[in-house]
Amino acid sequence: MLKYKLIENVAITSAPPFFTFTSLAPNVSLYDFSSLSDEVLAFSEALDANGTLCQSSKNEWGTSPIVVTGTAQELLSIINMAKLNLSPQMVRELELAIEHADECVTGWTMMSVVRLFQYPIARDSKEFGQVPAVDTHVFPDYTECRPVVEITDELVGSKLALDTEGRDLLEVVPDQLKLFPYSFTSSLPQISRSAPADKSKTKNGATTVVQSYFRAYYGGCRVRAVNTTGVFIEDTCEGSKHWLSYGLMVHSPDDIPLCSTGDVCIHNFFNSLWEWEHYIDPNVPNRVGINLNTFRSRYADRVSISILPGLVVAQMLASGIISLYQVMSHKRSVLLTQIWAYRCQNGVMQVIYLAQVMYHLIYNSDLYLLGLATGTLTTASIANLTCSFFAFRTRSSTWSRLGRGISDWIVDFDSRGR
Repeated sequence: MLKYKLIENVAITSAPPFFTFTSLAPNVSLYDFSSLSDEVLAFSEALDANGTLCQSSKNEWGTSPIVVTGTAQELLSIINMAKLNLSPQMVRELELAIEHADECVTGWTMMSVVRLFQYPIARDSKEFGQVPAVDTHVFPDYTECRPVVEITDELVGSKLALDTEGRDLLEVVPDQLKLFPYSFTSSLPQISRSAPADKSKTKNGATTVVQSYFRAYYGGCRVRAVNTTGVFIEDTCEGSKHWLSYGLMVHSPDDIPLCSTGDVCIHNFFNSLWEWEHYIDPNVPNRVGINLNTFRSRYADRVSISILPGLVVAQMLASGIISLYQVMSHKRSVLLTQIWAYRCQNGVMQVIYLAQVMYHLIYNSDLYLLGLATGTLTTASIANLTCSFFAFRTRSSTWSRLGRGISDWIVDFDSRGR
């Protein structure tokens, strides 16, 4: 409750002071609790007695969040007692969870943590600036238990905070800002909050789950709409001069890429409003385990790739056509001509063909392995692998035919000689 003083009555706060204070070890002697009222202290003791799970200080990921896990009612009481400025949508989700607690049994977690936001720095440019800021997020243990609440004027009103004189600040944005749903209306692609789920892997056998909305801020206030008129914020919020200097701040997803040695990457963009289910292993009672519930959007870098295997197959087919013409037009024994053609075509040339294919596969092995492992192979890559397989199979069958042809010729020659 003491650390929640950092975000009392504000939607977002600066990262440095938050990180400095929340990084302190959970040692009572390091804190001054005189700013907390008797009512807050009694409430805190009641939470401890009920088994509410609280976490702070630096964790294994190098960040220092404030995390509280309990029932929906406990979290709503904390929000009211600590005077936290949360999205009305999330507050309504908790209220509905309390009203329908028996319909989907789940715990709830509230996390305040440093997140990354992007803001436009030049007109009609995809180059956005980045700034860390702290906001608070509420989520259930099981995503299928999240009530679907949309932000409407009945929930919270809006007012014009910035007149853009016909310019849409989000007309041109980085691609990663088009991957997840946002809580405000804008020209960004409309992404559904609902995602299909494997029935056997959800707690309650649900076939769909609901992900959290990303948010945007202007002047420290939650944004309701961005259009050619301007930027609209919640009508209950008064702007902060500190945050006005950054302009429109849009929540950014987390990119956890998987890259090849040549810096070609599979970009795994995650909904950075991370959610999980807590558990405590009886064998390790002093540590908290988590089962992550993640929403991911993935795409791969597009790179040009050599078509050498296709050229090799083309060479082999052209060589075969030439050999066939030589066989059909030669006046000597067809068998002797076949042997001669096979030897000429498949002696030195087979070595050259295979050397070209092997060079291509070795040189691009990291790209093929990355594509095969992640299912992101392009049509050109699949064609290359098909041609490579064809080249190897043709080489094996050709050499086997050549061996049988020579053996038959030798046997025939020996019988004639005798």
